Amino acid sequence: MPEGRDVPTHVILPCRIYQATKHVDSLTLALLFAASFIVPLQVIAQETSASPFEEAGIGWLSAIPIQITAGVDMGYDDNATLTPSPEGSLFVGENVVLTYNRASGQTQFYGLGIGRFDQYFDVNRNDVNGNVTMSLTHKFSTRLSFYASVFAAYQTAPNFQSNVGPENVVSDHFYTTDIFSLTYHWFPRFSMITSYTFEAVKYAQASIGNSQDRVDNTFGEKFQFSLTRRTNLVGEYRFETINYDTAPTDSTTHFILAGIDHNLTEHLIVHARAGESFRSLENKGSMASPYFESAVDYVSSNHSLSWTTSYGFESPTAAGVTTTKTWRTGLILTYGLTSRLSSTAGVYYHHDENSGETGSTGTQDSFNLTLGLRYTINKHFALHVDYSHTTLGSLGSTPGYSENRYFGGLTYTY
Repeated sequence: MPEGRDVPTHVILPCRIYQATKHVDSLTLALLFAASFIVPLQVIAQETSASPFEEAGIGWLSAIPIQITAGVDMGYDDNATLTPSPEGSLFVGENVVLTYNRASGQTQFYGLGIGRFDQYFDVNRNDVNGNVTMSLTHKFSTRLSFYASVFAAYQTAPNFQSNVGPENVVSDHFYTTDIFSLTYHWFPRFSMITSYTFEAVKYAQASIGNSQDRVDNTFGEKFQFSLTRRTNLVGEYRFETINYDTAPTDSTTHFILAGIDHNLTEHLIVHARAGESFRSLENKGSMASPYFESAVDYVSSNHSLSWTTSYGFESPTAAGVTTTKTWRTGLILTYGLTSRLSSTAGVYYHHDENSGETGSTGTQDSFNLTLGLRYTINKHFALHVDYSHTTLGSLGSTPGYSENRYFGGLTYTY
């Protein structure tokens, strides 16, 4: 999902298809980022009555699977400036979400659009955030299928769930992660998956964009063998290029990976990839590093868990850094306490090992915790209360900070 600094924990988004990439799945990323906009989509799944268009007598729209949710909340941020000397501020937020879900037929399509505006009263800061998520699956035949996922976001707050940019500044920026893949089953147990991933980061503030604006292209070929009905063995090769608009840190990277996809139970699925990566920096030599990524997904009737982990090369987010190796992990857990009351907890952590032209430039750690409760009043109204804590360590002369956010509000689903 999941924005992206604050991940309100009352949000539950639909599960999505796992796609292995060089870091956390873009669909998972969309889940975490969407959560950051405080839009309780759980109510969508709870709706079983006729559509609002049908109830309103608009017959030609009654069959369209569209859901609209709007909300307002208010809270307090004890470090709205993200500095070592914090300045606290009250804030108010308004948000709206539109979803479309066509989950049956030869072609399946899911769309999610989110908009949010946060206004701070005591500091000079107003956050404008929005994202669009779309996924499409089409089966041409029993052997050939196509999958596409498009995620595009514009936000002001830093992102703690993925490798987007610096986490100690508040600045408007755009980023997108788009996946396209074609699967062909040569034999009942053997298939090949050809994929292309496009990523881009663009900051409105030139002083940040000079070191962060970039375009990533990744081409992949995956060979999959079904060992049993529950276990797939995977071999994969990826080729990645990163091209910066200004910074002289362009690179190419080769990944050689092996892994497994295993259904431990009906509800628990494990994906794992491991291997070696080889990166060549523009005019700065080559290097190698182990690479690892995993995802654990569990979905039951009243609770769910999603846990992603990765280690390997990432794009540097600090000035003077040419190479970054990151260990990143994130977990989000939802639990239905009663038929009306639900809870969510999220934990995100990453450790960066940074190097410059003259050697190591230090390490940096980031930690983000979110907790939330949500109470469904009826099929239209719901209340929520949330808490978020963030700690960012220092790096060289750049200081870290700590932040706490407390907020709650009301949502209406139409």
